[in-house]
Amino acid sequence: MTVVAVGVLLGLAALSLGLRVTSLLMPRANSLLRLAVSSVIGTILVLAALQISDRYGVHDLGLGLLLSLSPVGLFDLAKWWFHRKRPR
Repeated sequence: MTVVAVGVLLGLAALSLGLRVTSLLMPRANSLLRLAVSSVIGTILVLAALQISDRYGVHDLGLGLLLSLSPVGLFDLAKWWFHRKRPR
């Protein structure tokens, strides 16, 4: 149960990071394409951050920092949803 909860929270953090990056790189792209690219970019960023924090021996610090982004990920996902529904 704990592993699933941490996975969901890391997924939200990845989505947050990815949506923020793609909002700068491709602001006028198709919304579903942007969500797919965001999840890939966010996953890469989260995995890189976890590897770097593990390399320096501060795995718990890196995990805590990423988990603190989870509420922002929920906000970014809701913002993406409402902007997707808006006419251009």
